[in-house]
Amino acid sequence: MPSELTDPAPFLSTITTASSALVAIVGGLLVARFVTLSSEQEGAQRVLTDAEARLEVVKTRAAEAHRKRLHFDLDSFFSRKVIVAVSNGVVDAAGLREVGWPSALSDTEIERYAAVVAEELARAEESCRALLSSDEVSDRSDWEDFRRSHPELQIKIEEAWEIKFALLTMPPVRSRNLPGLGLSHLPPMLPRASLSDTLMLQRGMRRDALKAQEGRAQQQLEDLEGEVTRLRQAREAVVRPKGLVLGLLTLSFFTVVGVVIPLYIMSTVPKDLTSTMAGTVFGLFMAGLVALLGYMTVLALRLQASGSSSSDGTGSQS
Repeated sequence: MPSELTDPAPFLSTITTASSALVAIVGGLLVARFVTLSSEQEGAQRVLTDAEARLEVVKTRAAEAHRKRLHFDLDSFFSRKVIVAVSNGVVDAAGLREVGWPSALSDTEIERYAAVVAEELARAEESCRALLSSDEVSDRSDWEDFRRSHPELQIKIEEAWEIKFALLTMPPVRSRNLPGLGLSHLPPMLPRASLSDTLMLQRGMRRDALKAQEGRAQQQLEDLEGEVTRLRQAREAVVRPKGLVLGLLTLSFFTVVGVVIPLYIMSTVPKDLTSTMAGTVFGLFMAGLVALLGYMTVLALRLQASGSSSSDGTGSQS
């Protein structure tokens, strides 16, 4: 006896309607999440941009504090006696330390600045020798007058120029007891023993203040670098959220098996609801539904685990 024909339209339309409702609900939640993420991304980027701008300012301040402290140490170490030693060819740190004051400068810093001083001495000798006439060498040896008469000189280290000027204008010395350059005829230097305790104390206090300023600036720089690193990580977490891609794939799969396929079958206008058609459509619908429920379960478990870890961290800190 032939079986009665069963119209497949009610079954397929029911599957399609149920799937469409679920897709609309879950899709709306995902869209709302995307809108929230977009706002969070903009806020995180603004905070990060502000922190990076403050970091650049702090970097500049730290570099300036380091430069001031280094300049003070170099200025204290490279006294006239040390510059004379550089003029005589002593450019290694060990040799200059024997002449200069005890200093916290590293050997690299001393030798680097000694090269700068040597270059300045060579430039000073070349310029002064070119500008000094024979009359000036014999009749006048006053550095201040010479400097005022030649304002075009590009002087960076004045003592280097003064030393070279004195060496070029002083009368020749033939005593065997003097060094080769006649350094005893240079403008007198303040002996180390004659420096008062007050001056030494002032220098020490000044250096301590510069060192403290450099330390504070460096600490601020390190703190802000850590803050910028944390903000970048937070921004990356917002830009690359976990689980949304899986949610989109799950929703796409459910849309295909619950909406697209039933609609396609209905478009072919089938005459009878066969068991194969019913089993296939219903199986695909259940597979999509299970995938969707599984995704929601995984997301709920992840949120619960995140909340538990946050509460544990708060409790341990308190």
